[in-house]
Amino acid sequence: MEKRNRTVETGKRIFSRLGNICKTIIVTGLLLYVYSVNAIFVGTTLGELHDFGSFIAAGQLSEAGENPYSSDSPLVFNVTFKGIALSGDAPNLNPPISVVIFKQIANIDPFVSINTWRIISVLLFTVSIILLQHTYKKIGTSAIFRIAWAVSLAGFWHTIQLGQLYCFLLLLAVLTYVFIKNNKEIPAGIILGLLIAFKPNFIFWAFALLAAGRWKTFLSAGFTGLLVSLIPVATNGFEIYSQWLEASKLFTPVLLLFPGNNSFQGLTARIGEPVAGILLGAILSLSVLWHIYKHRPVDTAVNALGVTISLLISPIAWTGYTLLLLPVFFEIKKWNWKYYVSAVIFSVPVVHVLDNFKTSMAGFTLFGWFYGWGLLVLLCAIIFSSKTFTGKKEEITNNIQTN
Repeated sequence: MEKRNRTVETGKRIFSRLGNICKTIIVTGLLLYVYSVNAIFVGTTLGELHDFGSFIAAGQLSEAGENPYSSDSPLVFNVTFKGIALSGDAPNLNPPISVVIFKQIANIDPFVSINTWRIISVLLFTVSIILLQHTYKKIGTSAIFRIAWAVSLAGFWHTIQLGQLYCFLLLLAVLTYVFIKNNKEIPAGIILGLLIAFKPNFIFWAFALLAAGRWKTFLSAGFTGLLVSLIPVATNGFEIYSQWLEASKLFTPVLLLFPGNNSFQGLTARIGEPVAGILLGAILSLSVLWHIYKHRPVDTAVNALGVTISLLISPIAWTGYTLLLLPVFFEIKKWNWKYYVSAVIFSVPVVHVLDNFKTSMAGFTLFGWFYGWGLLVLLCAIIFSSKTFTGKKEEITNNIQTN
C-alpha cells in the first residue's frame, strides 16, 4: 500500500512538472509572437516623426513667437485611418511646461532628436523595471515572467514608435510608489507633483492620498506642481495657458474617437455621448475618494486606485499611459485571474487594435477602446482584492510582496 502511494505521488509530481513545462512553452511562444509583431510594426515606422514631430513643432512655433498649440507646422502629426472617415491633426497637448522643454530641441535635426529620445526612453524603462524589481523582490520564474511581460506591453512599444514621453512618466510614477512604500511623504509628493505638472489628470492620485491621510504628500505635490507650472508663465506669459486650454477642449470629437483613447469619454463618445463619460468619471472618482476617506485602505490599494482611476476619468488616456500601471502589477505577489486578464489585454499589440477597430461598429467600440476594457478589469481586481469597500483596512496578506 505504501509503495502504491509513493507511485501515485511520483506520478502526480511528474504530471505537475509536465504541466508547468507546457505552460512555460505556451507563455514563451505567445511572448515571442508579441515581440515579433511589435518589432515588425514599430521597426517599419521608425523613419517617421509621429507625435515627436508635434513636440518639435511646438518648440519651433514658440521660438517664433507663435501659438505652440496650433497645427501651423508641417511637423504636426496628422493621423488618418484609411477606410473610415476619421482623421485629424494631433498637435502637442501637453501642459505649457512641455513647450519650455521642446524649445530647447527646436533647432536640432528632428530625426536625431527622436532617435536619441527613443534610446533614452528605453533606458528610463529599464531603470523603472530595475527599481520595481528591487523594491518588490520576487523569486524564481515569477521575476522573469513579470519582466518579460512588462517588455511585451503595447504601451511600451507604442511609446518608442511615437517618440512619446510615457517612459519618463513611468519613472516618476515608480519613484512615487517607492517613496510612499518607504513612508517618505514629502519626496513622494515632490515626484508626484512633477508627474502632475506634465499630466494634470494624475491629480486624482494626489487627492486619493489626501483622502487616505497623507496630507504631507498632497501638499508637497500641489506646491511642486504649481511651482513647475509657473515656469512657462515666466518664459511665455499667461497667454500660453489660454492657448493650451483652447487646444485641449474636452469635446474635441476626433481625438476622443481615436483608437487607443481608453478613458470613459473615449468610450461614451463612440456612442455619441461624451458628456456621459464625464459623469461616469465624476461619480467613480467621488465615490472612491469617499470610501478611501471612510475606510482608509492600505497604500497598496490607494496607489493602485489613484493611477487606474486617473486614466479612466481623463479626457484622453492613450495606450502609452498603461505603462504607469506597471507598479500595480509588480506590487502584487500572486495575481488572480482578473490581473491575468488585464495583463493579457495590455499586451495585445497596437497593430491588432488598428486592424480590427474599423471593421464594424462593434469593432469600433470593442477594439477602439480595447485597453480601456483592461483598465476596467484591473479596477475590479483592485477593488475586490483590497477590500477597499468593505471597511477592512488590511490587504489580503499573502497577496502582497514584502521585502
